[in-house]
Amino acid sequence: MRFNEFKGTDKELESALVNTLINVSGDADDKNTTAEISFDAVREIMKNIGYPAFNYDVFKRLYDTGETLKNVIDDFDREKIILKTEKEAETDPEMDFDNQGSTDKVKQMAKSAMKRRQ
Repeated sequence: MRFNEFKGTDKELESALVNTLINVSGDADDKNTTAEISFDAVREIMKNIGYPAFNYDVFKRLYDTGETLKNVIDDFDREKIILKTEKEAETDPEMDFDNQGSTDKVKQMAKSAMKRRQ
């Protein structure tokens, strides 16, 4: 096989991947949520539709060489892919504080310990 023959395969693979990710993103938009999918799930989907050699390195190469995936994907790593949706994912979600005043308790304990040291 010649190198040029592999080029067509990459376009088909990229198209199948983009269609899959758009479906996931569309479902999230319908529910007004953000979309995140594990890379293992994507690999399994791609295997089931006829691309058994799909892996992270292939994905990264497709992402780096094309623009189509960049229009669909917000962020990714070896574990998961975060998709662009109408509701954007929080990049740094706020801490979930309890209403028990735990920081006040820590301050109180610190003051008590300081009094014992004096």
